[in-house]
Amino acid sequence: MQGNETSPPNRPQLLADAAIRVIATSGLRGLTHRAVDREASFPQGSTSYYANTRLALLQMVADRLAERSLADLNDYFAALAAAEPADDAEGRIEQLAGLVTDFVSALVSRPDDMRARYALMLDYLAADPLSGILSSESPLLAGAFAAAPDLLKRFGFLATPQQGRDIMLLADAMTFSRTVHAASPHLQLDVNAVVAAYLRALPRVSV
Repeated sequence: MQGNETSPPNRPQLLADAAIRVIATSGLRGLTHRAVDREASFPQGSTSYYANTRLALLQMVADRLAERSLADLNDYFAALAAAEPADDAEGRIEQLAGLVTDFVSALVSRPDDMRARYALMLDYLAADPLSGILSSESPLLAGAFAAAPDLLKRFGFLATPQQGRDIMLLADAMTFSRTVHAASPHLQLDVNAVVAAYLRALPRVSV
């Protein structure tokens, strides 16, 4: 599962992508307008033209990260909506756990995005307006939290709003863990097993 762009990226998007790569390789301290120009192979001053302050540059990065994450999230919920629930309870657990695993894998497959996102979250979570895009209170996650209980019910789980929220936060936490421990396979969580265990603890209804 992978959120794909429907058209080639424009210049601001290319600069945002370059900024993401700079953060992923050099950290936030390495993020400068000049560094982004170099990474993008654009003339000096290009980044400043579209983002004339550091906060504006960070905002451009946050918007780009949110755009791609939203594409993955839309793919994930479309797969949930299209899937025909299995006939038996254990089959539905494995089916839904597999879909969550696919979602986490789609996010982890973009390690630069994930490293940049977590760097921004850790250093700029309190900075407005970045917190509104990057935090668990973002519109992106708010929509996921609202939709999750009804989609879980399709698979036979009687999930409260809090439990629907929890499974999305669990997926986010496992994405973080797998990103951080990408070079240490023995420290990586088994996403499918963790989600299946969580689902087995939920009350069930007839599908």
